[in-house]
Amino acid sequence: MSGPAILNASLFWQKGRICINFLPKFSEKNLVNGKKQLSSVLPLPKRFVLEFLRNFGLKDRAFYEFNDDEKNIIKSLFAYHFAPAGTFGFERAEVTKGGVKTNFLDENLESKSVKGLYFVGEVLDITGMLGGYN
Repeated sequence: MSGPAILNASLFWQKGRICINFLPKFSEKNLVNGKKQLSSVLPLPKRFVLEFLRNFGLKDRAFYEFNDDEKNIIKSLFAYHFAPAGTFGFERAEVTKGGVKTNFLDENLESKSVKGLYFVGEVLDITGMLGGYN
C-alpha cells in the first residue's frame, strides 16, 4: 500500500496487525445492486477493486454471482486485516522520525543547556503531515 494516507499513518506504525475499513460511508446492503459489476458499485477506484479481486483469484462481476466464501472476501473491505511486512528503509523514506527533542529548546530554538547552540530544520524531532510546507 502507498499514498498520502499510508505515508501519514506510517508515522505511528508499530509492528502488529492493522484493520482498515475501505468503505466507511458505504453499507453492506448496497453491495446487492442488481446486475452491476462490483467495480461499478463500490465507491473505490476501479483499479483498486480489480487488483483486490485478482489477488483472491476472483473476476469482476455482480455481487449476487459470488458464492458465500467469495462474498465474505469482498465484505472484508469493511474490516480488512493485515500485518505490514515493514518499510522500504531509510533510502526511500519520505520522512524520518527522531532528532533533538523540542522540550530541550527554548522558544527561539536555543538549547536550554548550552547557551548559543541553536537547532533548526531536519535535526529537530518534529514531523509534519504530508503535503504543503512543514
